[in-house]
Order: sequence, then structure tokens, then C-alpha cells
Amino acid sequence: MIMRSMVSSTTSRWAPRLAASLLAGLAAAGVVYWALKVPVSGTGSAVAAVQVPVLAPDTGLVARALGGSAAPADLPSAVAAPVAASARFALVGVVDQAGSGVALIGLDGKPAKPVAVGASVGEGWVLRHVQGRSATLEREGDAPLRLELPPKIKG
Repeated sequence: MIMRSMVSSTTSRWAPRLAASLLAGLAAAGVVYWALKVPVSGTGSAVAAVQVPVLAPDTGLVARALGGSAAPADLPSAVAAPVAASARFALVGVVDQAGSGVALIGLDGKPAKPVAVGASVGEGWVLRHVQGRSATLEREGDAPLRLELPPKIKG
């Protein structure tokens, strides 16, 4: 008889403890669930910042789209008689991108070739930047040379 009362008293002590632990766990889970459901009051809505990579333009595709040839422009050309630098270059097209771009530039009457910003045009001239309908070339020891597209033809 003593043995029976010990067994029942031990089980009777664990049942309320187990039930209380279960109820406390359920209550905590409910608080966490509803805390996550309630919107955080703020001054504005949160917007995720997205960084868009700037892709280098495909100079061959740009050249074909603007009517030039797809060969690179930095191939060595025959040395011509001294002529004013602005007369040697012909700007055919410009693709202006923020911070980079491509220009179609003809040198010494040859077909225009695509030149990316920072690339050599020929004989030490480097395309420094394109903007709108113009391109700027630079060479060490010379003043920057600004090339403009011909005016648009109305019609």
C-alpha cells in the first residue's frame, strides 16, 4: 500500500508541471506569432536598395546598329600627311551611358569603327568621354579634341 501511494504521488506531481510547461510554450509561440504579424510603425515604407550593374557595351553591335563596321578602331593606320587633327576624325554615332559609352569614329576617311570610352582611337588619341551628340578625344601634349555629330536632318 505504501508503494502504491508513492507511485501515484510521483505521477501526480509531474502531470501539472508538464501541462504548465506546454501552456507556457503555447503562450510564448502565440506572442511571437502576433508580434510578427503587427506592422512596425515607421515614418515611411522600407524600400530595398538594388544595385544595378553597369554592363560594358558590345562595340561590335553598336557599330552595326549605327551603320559602321565591327572591326576595332585601334588597328595601326598608314601615316598620312600632317593634317589638322579635327579634319582626320569623323564622328558617325554615339551611345552615351552614365559613366561609359561607345562612339563610332572614322579616321583618315576610313570606315567608322566602334571605340569604347578609354580605348585608343589611333596614333595616341584616346576617347575620354561621350556626352549627348559629342565625343572628346585626348592625346598627351595636345589640347582635348571635341567631335560633334552632324546636325539632324529634318524630313
